[in-house]
Amino acid sequence: MPTQQTFYLNGPNLATATIVFLDSGMTLCAPDGYYSDGTIARQQVGCSLLPAESCPVCGDPCKGNIEELTSLEGVYYTTFDTGTTVADIGAIIVTINVDNTVSGIRVNFDGVLYNAVSSPVHGYLAGTPSTGFTYIGDTAADCGISGSTYTLDEYVYVAPNYNSLGTTTSITVGAGEVQTTASDPGTCIMVIPKLSPLPNTIDVTVVGPCPTSTAIIGISCPIKLPSFLGTFGVTSIVPVVFCALPYAYNYYVAPVNGDGITLGLYDWVFLDENAENVLPDGFYRSTAVPSPDDTFEVQNGVIIAFHSYCAL
Repeated sequence: MPTQQTFYLNGPNLATATIVFLDSGMTLCAPDGYYSDGTIARQQVGCSLLPAESCPVCGDPCKGNIEELTSLEGVYYTTFDTGTTVADIGAIIVTINVDNTVSGIRVNFDGVLYNAVSSPVHGYLAGTPSTGFTYIGDTAADCGISGSTYTLDEYVYVAPNYNSLGTTTSITVGAGEVQTTASDPGTCIMVIPKLSPLPNTIDVTVVGPCPTSTAIIGISCPIKLPSFLGTFGVTSIVPVVFCALPYAYNYYVAPVNGDGITLGLYDWVFLDENAENVLPDGFYRSTAVPSPDDTFEVQNGVIIAFHSYCAL
């Protein structure tokens, strides 16, 4: 855990200094490590400060309903602490709402990059390649981002605000990353599996490429997803066989339009409560399908339709 202590800088503040010292005479370099003034964090190596960055070993605590606003052009870094105990295992739910503008999102957890979301209005949205960003929002507000390169200011979240790092980065928006839609996509949902107590930090990067870009992001602490009963999945329907399949499997849902009891369109569905494996593409009957239907169809781990194949 970080501790508070008095240090001395060879500059007016941590952002402009080049060395952290232990003494006021500035003769004893502080040990290698990370130093923060509550606004930015910088690493000192060999009596020299490296560029400012998001603290890699700590973060804002995950909460059931935390929302941090990023706005206007820039690249915004937020690090969240998801807990380090055996109770802190499960599915991490990341939300993003761009409110009729366009922004990109990418999440790094345990060295794996995630960018797929499910919109309550338009369903599955994921930029390509999967290691890139996914730019979501109203197409009419995208300011011509596809193929464009931007030099953007960088910001890091230190509660309760985003603070400038005093640096810039170059972002090129690939055509495959642009997943804008004909209308506002609403609050989009990303689901990330956390299978062990460590690592505990998750890094969310949001890119605002346009002067009007805004985004509200949220993150939950790891949770066990609610289960529901379903049949074996099939890739094509033969009613006489499909309708005789038993409800013999427990599946798990991360609600998008559903409530965790009754399935909803564009909900994420998984084979396990920690969201490690999505349901394979196909058709499944379930007792949790909203009436009068009896079957849900899955593509890319998201429910894309409900059907009535087995009505009496």
